[in-house]
Amino acid sequence: MNVIYRQLCCDHKHMQQMLDAFEQLLLDLFGRSDRDPNTLSLILDALDYFSVYPDKYHHPVEDLILARLLNKPIHEREAIYEAQMQHEQIAAATKHMCALFYAVANDAMVERRVLQGASNTYLELQRSHISLENSAIFPQIEQYLDAEDWEQIHKQVKEIKDPFFDEDAKKIYESLRDYLVQPEKALA
Repeated sequence: MNVIYRQLCCDHKHMQQMLDAFEQLLLDLFGRSDRDPNTLSLILDALDYFSVYPDKYHHPVEDLILARLLNKPIHEREAIYEAQMQHEQIAAATKHMCALFYAVANDAMVERRVLQGASNTYLELQRSHISLENSAIFPQIEQYLDAEDWEQIHKQVKEIKDPFFDEDAKKIYESLRDYLVQPEKALA
């Protein structure tokens, strides 16, 4: 298995864990009548992760791969187009979520139903995207990309100076993920 592909698979596992932790934080926030500043702070940290790592590192690498796949004689083009469109939707939705929660953190009035609705829509979009890629995109990657394709993708990743494999950047977000999913481990 190619190292980039392995990283994408690992990222999806980590993102799924972050989404689960994020959902639990939202349940904690919405389940209280008083506002817990620690929960809100963790929600903002999780949103930072979602606004930086997937949108700045993970999705651009996937976009390189998707463009390469579209040059192959594949039959599942619609799934690729959908995934590309979802990358843009996720970036916009993440910005919207950040704006809403930073407004809450700054004591602006945000209706609970608006916050809950946006949060539910966001979680659904993120999970739907990961599911689409795992079920329809990743099998095509395995089937159609060869060593020459991976060599070209590696060159492109290096050209854009993507810190996709920068150990320091990965450690920051892995530490955050580990911290946020820690309560989940205690329950298991």
